[in-house]
Amino acid sequence: MEEEIPLLDNRHIRNYFIDSLVIEFLIYIIISSIHFSDPSMLARFKAEQSNITSQSIPVMFFDIFLNNFRVASIEVIPIIGPFFFLASGFATAFIISLEGGNLNVSGLAIFISLLLYPHSWLELPAYAVAVTISVYITYALVKYKEGRRILTMRLIKCLLLYGFVAIELEIAALFEATEIYFETTQSPPNDFLYPLLMWIPAVPALILLVAVFRRINVPTRKRAKRSEN
Repeated sequence: MEEEIPLLDNRHIRNYFIDSLVIEFLIYIIISSIHFSDPSMLARFKAEQSNITSQSIPVMFFDIFLNNFRVASIEVIPIIGPFFFLASGFATAFIISLEGGNLNVSGLAIFISLLLYPHSWLELPAYAVAVTISVYITYALVKYKEGRRILTMRLIKCLLLYGFVAIELEIAALFEATEIYFETTQSPPNDFLYPLLMWIPAVPALILLVAVFRRINVPTRKRAKRSEN
């Protein structure tokens, strides 16, 4: 007879992910809509941004990926992860608001403009997956009394999801570096149109990543024989 081991909580993981993504978007929408002014912080951010965008695509890719993966790795840590996830979202949304104020537009308009580019739809969900791992690890440790075998499988699933985050952020960094290259090397309107053309390879990449995420997050079953009296 085939019995299910607690489905390895695929429904919980899906719900954690959706909730995290919704919270992430709400933070960006709300905080970026508020007007903030801090010229010194904006100047520091612009200097750091210029150091990255002035590099070649491979160097930009490497810098962007390392920074984003470092953030995601902290978000994976149990207990600490969700708090860092919120803090990181607030900090980034704050910078977006500052950029909006510098351009005399709403920071929300800047955030919406970022959503026009494929790297945003790769990067933001990756962070949501990262904090989902943090919550799931905590859940797995709380449920350790269900048995070592189940705990091991849950932790293996966490490792697979962590690898997924790394791959997704690598792809996101590649798209972002290419988009920045077009924005900084092309004249109008190509500096806007060429990055949008990155949606052509981005759509199949997103479809593939969704399929991989779903494949990782599937019920795990074992065969067990009912003992006979």
